[in-house]
Amino acid sequence: MKQAKIPTSIFKRYPGKRVAIVEGKVIAASFDATIAYESAKKKYPNKRISIFAVPRKEDKYLLV
Repeated sequence: MKQAKIPTSIFKRYPGKRVAIVEGKVIAASFDATIAYESAKKKYPNKRISIFAVPRKEDKYLLV
């Protein structure tokens, strides 16, 4: 399975949102992943869509 390319600009542009990515480009963004996915699916019905949760600056990740 091929990994999605995640543009680095999304960290400043979409903090706290879910973004739909198709071929390395952000196609849709929303606080709700389902809305982002459905919007991207309407625009690109035959493409593989990746959903990425963009962390906010204040979010901390727990490494286990």
